[in-house]
Amino acid sequence: MGVQGPRSEVFTTVRADAKGNVADWPAHLNRLQAHAKRLRIALPEPPSLEVQGDGKGETLVRIGFQPETEAWTVTQRPLGVHNEDVDAISYPAPRWNERTNGCKHGQWEAYNEAKEAAEQAGCDVALLVHDHAIVDADRATPMVLDEDGTVWMAPVGDGGVEGIAAAVVEAALPALGFPVVRGRLNERTVARCAEMVVVGTGMGACRIDTIDGETLGDSMALSQTCQAVLREHFTNKATWSTMGQERGA
Repeated sequence: MGVQGPRSEVFTTVRADAKGNVADWPAHLNRLQAHAKRLRIALPEPPSLEVQGDGKGETLVRIGFQPETEAWTVTQRPLGVHNEDVDAISYPAPRWNERTNGCKHGQWEAYNEAKEAAEQAGCDVALLVHDHAIVDADRATPMVLDEDGTVWMAPVGDGGVEGIAAAVVEAALPALGFPVVRGRLNERTVARCAEMVVVGTGMGACRIDTIDGETLGDSMALSQTCQAVLREHFTNKATWSTMGQERGA
C-alpha cells in the first residue's frame, strides 16, 4: 500500500471522562463535517460510537472516518503533558493546498513528525512555522500575549487547525480583559511578547518557557486565565455528552 493521501481519512480528537462521556461533541462533529466537505469526503452520520471510560481519569479519543472502507475508528490514549510550563522548538509547517491546510486529515504524519522532533530535542511541543510566522502547533493552538495586553492568534488563512478548546478560550478572553486579535505571529511579535501559550483539547493551556532555547516573557497572566477558563468549561456538566443514544443522557 502506498502513502495515504489527505482524503484517505478525516478525524477529530475529543476529551473523554472516566465514564466515557466526551466533551464538546457537537463542536467536534461540526468541525468534522466541515473538514470532510473541504476534503470532498462524503461523511455519513456517525453511528453509536462507544467510548470506554477507564474509571480513573480523562483520556483523549481519536475519532476518524475512512471513506475507502466506509469505516469509523475510535482510538484512545492518555492525555500527556497538560497545563504545564513547556519548552518548544520551531519546525516547518506542513503544507498541502488552501483547501486542505487546516483540516485534520489522513496524511497526518507531518504533524506527528513535528511532535517527535520536539521530543528528540528534549522539548514538549513543536511550533509550526511558515513564511517566517508561527501558524500552528503540533497538538494545540498558539496564543501570544503582547506587552499591551492584547492576545494575538494566527489568522485562519494561515493554514492552522482551528482548535475546539482554543475557540472556547478565544470567546471568553475579551470579557476577562484580554482583547483578541488575529494577526501574523512573526518573529518580532513573538520576541517581544509578555507570554506565549498553546491551547488544545489534550494539552489544556501550556505556557511556553523557551523556543529553540530562547526564553520568552515572564508573565503568567494569560496561561493562568486560559487554565481557569478551561477548568470551568470542563467542570460544566453541559460540556459533556455521550455519543450513542443507547447510552442515555
